[in-house]
Amino acid sequence: MLGSRLTAIGLPLLVLAISGSPLVAGWAGFAAAAPSILVFLPAGALVDRWNAPRAMIFTELGRGTAIAALVVTVLLSHPGVELLIGLVVVEEVLGVFSALSERRIICFLVEPDNTASALASAEARTHMVLLVGRSLGGFLFGLGRALPFLADAVSFGVSASVLMRIRVPRQPGRSVPAAERHLWREVGDGLRWVRSDSFARIAFPLTAFTTLIGQAMIMVFLAGARVRGLPPTQIGLVLAASGAGGALGSAAAYRLFQRFKYRLLRIQMWIWTGMFGLLAWSGGRSFLLMAFALTVTGFAGALGNIALDTYVLRKVGERMLGRATSIARLTTFGGLALGPLLGGFIAERFGIAQSIAVLWVAVAVLTMLTAAAGRRAEDPQALAVSVLENECDEPS
Repeated sequence: MLGSRLTAIGLPLLVLAISGSPLVAGWAGFAAAAPSILVFLPAGALVDRWNAPRAMIFTELGRGTAIAALVVTVLLSHPGVELLIGLVVVEEVLGVFSALSERRIICFLVEPDNTASALASAEARTHMVLLVGRSLGGFLFGLGRALPFLADAVSFGVSASVLMRIRVPRQPGRSVPAAERHLWREVGDGLRWVRSDSFARIAFPLTAFTTLIGQAMIMVFLAGARVRGLPPTQIGLVLAASGAGGALGSAAAYRLFQRFKYRLLRIQMWIWTGMFGLLAWSGGRSFLLMAFALTVTGFAGALGNIALDTYVLRKVGERMLGRATSIARLTTFGGLALGPLLGGFIAERFGIAQSIAVLWVAVAVLTMLTAAAGRRAEDPQALAVSVLENECDEPS
């Protein structure tokens, strides 16, 4: 994850340096992520069939190979944006299979009653990676354009070697006769589960839109930082603030989850509304205020992530976990793909201050809609009683 964060920061900085346009950088972020959206649903069904540790090892090695090719391209030539995007697309598509396999491995390593605690620990490590990776990515890019990607390539080799040492207590593959396999029927089973679950119907789109808005804000900040001439190290430190907030939120998440359960998603939205309003009031001109806002939104985002991930891992049986997770990741990835494009578009069209105001209005509207939908939906806390009784390996 640390290596991937270096590439996530290095790619927009590299495209901005090559093209000089935030809109082109936004298109590059969209084009690199968009093909993975097409892979999520079939990948979920396939991962439910496969041996998860073995699948994750092979995909990590493939991702490292793609990024290594990107390093060679940057070092030996003046790469076009199209070639950079093509190599990152390969890495992103393989990353879909890796992420879904990882979630199934967690299911076999963690007892159901310890799910929230384990996910909180994993979320804390994720945000620590954000904290270190974003600042380190900016620092390495300042030293040399290829360095963030070189470190990422090395990280995949480390990842695969560590995965080879993990011993899963039970075999995570499921034995299904070939004659009974039908990929799109299995995908349809996952979609029907989401449609029938009142909490998932609200939480999945909510996560997609918050990711969209958060990524758009990052692109707006990058565009403003370029206009103001902020150095890459300072840019990395500001973006790392969300990682610090996420780490703090993860540390507090387990205790807060015991009290608020799945209402943490609504709490996240009210916090985001306040922070985006503060940024809109300042016009995004304050370096310290931007860092503070990203810290607080990162804190709240970690709470929402843990609430959603805990629900999915507890509610869905092992036989459908890959598909349910793939749908959740698909909605989130849609936001990741469209967010930089949206941010680059509004930054170039409206300017920095007005773009932040637009994003604040979007967050406020989303918060109101979520509150209204939550009152009409079935109470997720009532679902939690039965969820806690589910074994991780039971079919849904």
